[in-house]
Amino acid sequence: MIIEGNIPARGWARIRIESGLIQSVEVVGPTADSQPFVAPGLIDIQVNGFAGVDFSEPELTIERALAVLPRIWKTGVTSFCPTLVTNTHEGLKRNFRILAAAFRLYPQFARSVPCFHLEGPYISPGGALGAHNAQNVRWPDWGEFQELQEAAEGHIGIVTLAPELPGAMDFIRRLCASGVLVAVGHTDASAEQIHQAVEAGARLSTHLGNGCPEMMHRHLSPLWAEIAMPELNASIICDGFHLPPDLVNVILLAKTIGRCILITDAVSPATMPPGRYRTLNTEVELLPNNKVVAAGGKMLAGSAASLNHVVEVFLRYTGVPLVDALAAATTNPARLLGADGLCSCIAEGQPANIFMFQPECPNLGITGVYLGGEKVFCARP
Repeated sequence: MIIEGNIPARGWARIRIESGLIQSVEVVGPTADSQPFVAPGLIDIQVNGFAGVDFSEPELTIERALAVLPRIWKTGVTSFCPTLVTNTHEGLKRNFRILAAAFRLYPQFARSVPCFHLEGPYISPGGALGAHNAQNVRWPDWGEFQELQEAAEGHIGIVTLAPELPGAMDFIRRLCASGVLVAVGHTDASAEQIHQAVEAGARLSTHLGNGCPEMMHRHLSPLWAEIAMPELNASIICDGFHLPPDLVNVILLAKTIGRCILITDAVSPATMPPGRYRTLNTEVELLPNNKVVAAGGKMLAGSAASLNHVVEVFLRYTGVPLVDALAAATTNPARLLGADGLCSCIAEGQPANIFMFQPECPNLGITGVYLGGEKVFCARP
């Protein structure tokens, strides 16, 4: 199979695909005006839910987990990390078992899911709690985590935690030794504790600038420490609500584009009509402007954005070249996860996870999506 399109910053190319892999890439001319672009499929490392499905919901079934696939593919995402949030131990085990079964039994789910993300329950019960359930927040427990990893059949690849909790530093070291990516988030840590977490092996800030207290010390805060430390990659929710443009640009200047990772932090109302929805922890309201808040209040409760929209907002906020904005949603998360099956660039030997789009159209104007060389979405029959 041959796909033709503009590769950002490279030109018009012919891409040959065989056996699920990119076999060759031939750039045959300059960028062709009005013709589609082609890029690696988008990678979202934090998806709490999507299109009416909450991965933490007690009603989760294999069928409901699978139902997310066609809806998320059409947004240009070929790889995503289902994310379970703070819950009871039994609730977490139950849903990890369901996700693991979907991974084991359905090849398309396995090809789309590099790993699972556990956000909590080892997070701050204080000002950084966000929409998590304080009753289920607890200290890091290695034995408990091993049970969760067993339920997940070894597929928990990211853990977000608060490094100030008792036992957190040893827990971070154990996670890193087991091959799990450690992220700091929903934390009331001191700057010193952020430094200690990095020394222990943490390499990611989960939704930097969110999941932190509304009021912090103007100098000695975890936010400044996380921004300053080059070892920490920064995932950011650039949906037009979670971060103002100035902070997005400060993060970009400090981290450089190579350590910025765009995420949605999507919850079940994503792509759904405005109204009230129930997530695991609370009732939320999707407003007509696509903002998700806790019902009856103003507190953000996740996002209803798709990753193609996040890329578009990031372009608008920062003015970076298209190739850089795409890297923050493809190359960078692929490098950070280091998982097989992720397409990090359009190059020979890469998995043929690709999306095609018209960048001058809203939300990148996605026209086609390929997963392992198989077309899983087409804007036109």
